Amino acid sequence: MHRKMILHLRMIAARPVTSNLIGCLTAVLMLSGCLGPVTELYPEDADERPVPVYVVHVGWHAGLVVESDHLSEAFPEHEEMPDEAYLKVGWGDDKYYPDPDPSFFVLLRAMFWPSRSVLHVVGMDVPPSDYFPGADVVTLQISREGMDELTDFIAHYFRRDDDGRPIYHTYGRYGNSAFFKARGRYYIPKTSNVWTARALRSAGVPITPIYASTARNVMRQAGRAAERD
Repeated sequence: MHRKMILHLRMIAARPVTSNLIGCLTAVLMLSGCLGPVTELYPEDADERPVPVYVVHVGWHAGLVVESDHLSEAFPEHEEMPDEAYLKVGWGDDKYYPDPDPSFFVLLRAMFWPSRSVLHVVGMDVPPSDYFPGADVVTLQISREGMDELTDFIAHYFRRDDDGRPIYHTYGRYGNSAFFKARGRYYIPKTSNVWTARALRSAGVPITPIYASTARNVMRQAGRAAERD
């Protein structure tokens, strides 16, 4: 595949500028479609991937659920941080995501105006399939090293105060949940679903974030990864 990519790039080098732009975009898409597992984090043998991670489709978002016991020390502490056996984490726009009934203007702002972001952390004392009955849930198995990388990825997105503590934003959308201020600007195509795919990719999961603009696509790719085992 990579040999074909090199030949493709050589062929477009002598074309007019417009053709080159189209060709380069095609090359990027070809390359992005080649994302397989990161073998040192996501080994082929499923027995070497003992840690479950759940991908949950709720509303417009595909979020991650992890078992708290598997989080590394990199995951931050805060008095408003839920403390349960399972934690669901999602990233999104700081106005649209926390609003239970967002206006059309808030939706447009989230879609087209680069805006601040938040992390939503939900504490659950039961597995996600029980907490969200009827929701689409895909279970992936990752390695302990992959879980450490996933924890680091999530922890990086918490905005911190001068003492290095997460900054609380507002109460969450469920009983035991909270929003925290996050790093990164939210806008299309940099969406919550792409963030979830990037988080999974950090753990070595064979998923292509560039294709993950919708929750359905995240779930489809996660489902294919699960079927590999």
